[in-house]
Amino acid sequence: MTSPALKVRVRIMSGDDIAFGPGKAQLLESLLTTGSLNRTASEMKMSYVKALALTKTMNVQFSEPLVELARGGRQGGGTQVTELGRKVLAEYQAMAAATEKAARPSWQRLRKMLRAE
Repeated sequence: MTSPALKVRVRIMSGDDIAFGPGKAQLLESLLTTGSLNRTASEMKMSYVKALALTKTMNVQFSEPLVELARGGRQGGGTQVTELGRKVLAEYQAMAAATEKAARPSWQRLRKMLRAE
């Protein structure tokens, strides 16, 4: 049995859709590094179609697109995280960290109630 751990998952909902959450944050982080939706999908072990769908969902949910997509071709495509995308990611990361910090005292008390290894 492994040691218990707290894993807080913050999701921003818009109706039944997840406008932003841990998976989309990871997608944006990867896009900032790779500049390629195809490479990001591969690194995240998901299909390109799934990565594209997540990107389109994010773009629809916010006032402006978080990701700009360029089609492939001779020079290849390219994907850029917009300035708003960078801001959304930073705010989300701050919110997730604050949520985990706020949960820590309760987690320490609850952890003592778990079955010992």
